[in-house]
Amino acid sequence: MATILMRTVLIYILLLATMRLMGKRQLGELEISELVTTLLISEIASLPIADANIPVMHAVIPLITILTLEVILSVVLLKCPALKNIASARPSVLIRHGKLDQREMRRIRISIDELISELRQSGVCSIEDVDYAILEQNGKISIILKRQASPPSAEDLDIKLKENGIMHALIEDGKINDYNLRLLRKDRSWLEKYLTGHGKSSRSIFFLGIDDEENFYCIDKERDT
Repeated sequence: MATILMRTVLIYILLLATMRLMGKRQLGELEISELVTTLLISEIASLPIADANIPVMHAVIPLITILTLEVILSVVLLKCPALKNIASARPSVLIRHGKLDQREMRRIRISIDELISELRQSGVCSIEDVDYAILEQNGKISIILKRQASPPSAEDLDIKLKENGIMHALIEDGKINDYNLRLLRKDRSWLEKYLTGHGKSSRSIFFLGIDDEENFYCIDKERDT
């Protein structure tokens, strides 16, 4: 058992170091430690399934070890933010005030074509319109436009808008969402009263939502033809 424990810790550290050296562009949505944990868990969990001769405990012990390491690492990074750069990658500034940082782009191995593609997908036509473009720790590129290139806000136009909050689903495909009703401090009798007043039933509704100002949005189910 001690051998399995030590081998799991060793493989975890090696994978962590390998992914750290590979860079951020290969990570997608996951942090490095999260990706390492995902890879190890998927591999270890498949061993006793693929080979019946491998005891289940030989997968349980490594899995518990990996989860423990992940929790400990999260706590350590929370208490010591300076160590986060060791286990993860720093955000990289690719564009600063409309100017490319070519040295940083070469360091992280991202081409100008990739960067321009990201700008296009964000609806940006010119690099000069970008105040900052930052490659984040999860591999995504955050794009912040210059003020003169940004659409005017309601504040810029001196327009006061009412905040309606978010849309909460009350009925989805004919099924009542009791969880959201509790969040809104409502109950089924309140919902039934609304439905009765509008000549509807929950089974005839595909989606019914309500925002924080109690504005309803309803989509009826399509009839089968």
